[in-house]
Amino acid sequence: MTISLAIFYYIYLILVIIYLFYTFSNIYHLVRFGFISIGNITLIFFYLAVSILILTISWRYIGQIDWRQTISLIPQFQF
Repeated sequence: MTISLAIFYYIYLILVIIYLFYTFSNIYHLVRFGFISIGNITLIFFYLAVSILILTISWRYIGQIDWRQTISLIPQFQF
């Protein structure tokens, strides 16, 4: 029995979508309910910069993987 590596890619994309939803929600709440101060604006830009950096690095790493490969879950022995 084998599974495709593409399954892990789709799981990754779902997790990225959840993360982006959380990020937009977080930014909305910081802007809507936070005080307008240099600290709040700095925190927003720092959070966005780190998020973009992490997503860019992970996207570059997963771009190098051949997603058509398969993984054998149960090895088949030949007698």
